[in-house]
Amino acid sequence: MKPKKLPVKVISVGNISLGGTGKTPAIIFFAIHLIKSGKKVGIVSRGYGRKNKDIKVLINADNNSKIEDYGDEPILLSSRLRNIPIAVGANKYNAALQLIKKNEVDVLLFDDGFQTRKIYRDLDIVLLNVFNDIRDYKMFPFGILREPVKCISRADFVIFTKDNLINPKSEVSHLVGKYINDNVFYSSYKLEKISSDSSKDNFNKDKVIAVSGVGDPYSFELSLLKENVNILYHFKFRDHHNYNQADINNIAKASKKMNALSIVTTEKDYVKLKKLDISKIDLKFFIVKSNFYLNKQSTQKILRKII
Repeated sequence: MKPKKLPVKVISVGNISLGGTGKTPAIIFFAIHLIKSGKKVGIVSRGYGRKNKDIKVLINADNNSKIEDYGDEPILLSSRLRNIPIAVGANKYNAALQLIKKNEVDVLLFDDGFQTRKIYRDLDIVLLNVFNDIRDYKMFPFGILREPVKCISRADFVIFTKDNLINPKSEVSHLVGKYINDNVFYSSYKLEKISSDSSKDNFNKDKVIAVSGVGDPYSFELSLLKENVNILYHFKFRDHHNYNQADINNIAKASKKMNALSIVTTEKDYVKLKKLDISKIDLKFFIVKSNFYLNKQSTQKILRKII
């Protein structure tokens, strides 16, 4: 079946593995650079974890934006990218059409679009996590792959993410190089700041409880350790975990038992945690803002393909 073509340029930021590659920070990075180049940008996402199945378009998320309607990642994207329309729907083509109908855009960024074969993409960017071992490069459930690694040949660019946290695994680079020789880049995952949502309190790195429900909790933890944060315990929940009050109570109990001084969590997790009664945890919550970085030369090479 011939892919359907949308009336605007489409850039997919996806992967061939099961989560944890850093798509959300990468989408924020490319959206900002496209806007700086004069493009009117929109984003299309499936909205994992939401309960509402209708197509929704979100602009400027606030405290009234519900996880059930949009999912955690679209709300995070909207809070970081003000005035950028984000369409959420399982049918990404129809979601994109609805966004285009109501908003003036000339470029769409598709979140997790590499397997969306029914839609024509002008550019396919595939992210690979440097933490993944070559032994994991097998098809699920025996490994982490959604599709065979040879399918990476469909990509225009491959970016290894989180390169600054550990040394890239040369075996994986060699394997990928069999299917795409050029346009393989390496990006960094950097902790931008740790701040309180409700006050101007300075973050104390001593006696911290970490809380995360992300695809790659180890990168989150390692980025904290590199900042000399003393982590007493790390509550690791599944990606897109829907927090409940029982989780809060468990965190509160552990924090008290370990004499923790503060809680640190990701932006994505705090979107959900703040909807609950976190006052049960008699500690300040601090939110980690992390960013994706790609060098100027690589960024310009990618953008030249679409601008």
